[in-house]
Amino acid sequence: MAFNDIEGIRIQSGFRTNYHFSRKWVIGAQLGYGFKDERIKYSAFIQHILDRKRWTTVSLRVRSDLGRVGIDDENLADNYLFLAATRFGIFRRGYYFDESRINFQRELLKGFSQRIAFRYNTFSPAFDFAYYTNPGDVTSLEQNFQTAELIFETRIARDELFIQYDNERVSLGPQKWPIITIRYTHGMPGIGGSDFEYDKLRLSFQKRLPMGPLGVGRLTLTGEKIWGTLPYPLLSLHIGNETPFYTDVIYNLMNFGEFFSDRFVSVQYRQNFEGFILNRIPVMRKLKWRLTGLANVIYGDLREDNLSISYPLPFPEGNSNLTMDKPYLELGYGVENIFRFLRVDFVHRLSYLNNDRARTFGVLFTAQFKL
Repeated sequence: MAFNDIEGIRIQSGFRTNYHFSRKWVIGAQLGYGFKDERIKYSAFIQHILDRKRWTTVSLRVRSDLGRVGIDDENLADNYLFLAATRFGIFRRGYYFDESRINFQRELLKGFSQRIAFRYNTFSPAFDFAYYTNPGDVTSLEQNFQTAELIFETRIARDELFIQYDNERVSLGPQKWPIITIRYTHGMPGIGGSDFEYDKLRLSFQKRLPMGPLGVGRLTLTGEKIWGTLPYPLLSLHIGNETPFYTDVIYNLMNFGEFFSDRFVSVQYRQNFEGFILNRIPVMRKLKWRLTGLANVIYGDLREDNLSISYPLPFPEGNSNLTMDKPYLELGYGVENIFRFLRVDFVHRLSYLNNDRARTFGVLFTAQFKL
């Protein structure tokens, strides 16, 4: 159950089958209802596991729900607590969507996997939004749009370890080698009324950095470039956080939908000091608390044609968007393993402090279990 200004009270329930039902088929569904907007929301999926040795699956998913511009639930699929928290409060830039997706993936060789997907999506805003089909012509303004995308993804992780249980496969990450992911997305106009043609290319690099007595560092480099003229909900959305929960893959003091880019490069660094510092304090050594550090840096840019196609402009008056000359920057430190599961992070935002609702400092929490 959740509560927000668009749906009012929202209730939802669902199910997912396990291996007692089948070791080759996984089926799941959810059904929800908002008492204020009086709309039914649903999602359903079916997955067929073709090969467990060379992990190969094909899946189909359909959804109809309320989303929020600036939240990418595909990249946040494992962050259940954070996604649940985003359902509460004021839904700035909320929109209704219908999505259909078919996905095929296979590990061709150990540490080398491919994914091909087709995704069809509709966008119906519940906020003040429109875009020009003919830039500059007020009579050409439209609110809704549809997209059809073909996605190709290559993932290289040479010595990656996995745990397979039930019908799940969980990565423990590589020990020495990086994870390199290359994703190409092509927007196909005309299919199902799709309105835009575009190309997106994203490259990410993740590396675990053992540092002996200093603990372990984790580095993530990401870059993306978009070709085509698009309204801002289809650009690179840098995922902010307006919840009290910490998540590794987001920018913790950035507001939802605060920044958009058609090209960007980011650096995210996490340091787990293990017992390097706190073990020198007798009380801390007994409690087994561990110090952490983080840094998030992102450089981005937005072409004038991608800015002017949307009406009204995506940034409130007085707000600045990312530029390649001035990065968004936040630094933090924290303590993990409190009561064996709690983590607390203290984060400072160091740039774009004059933007609307910008926060300079935040205290965030998460629950995690580590050996």
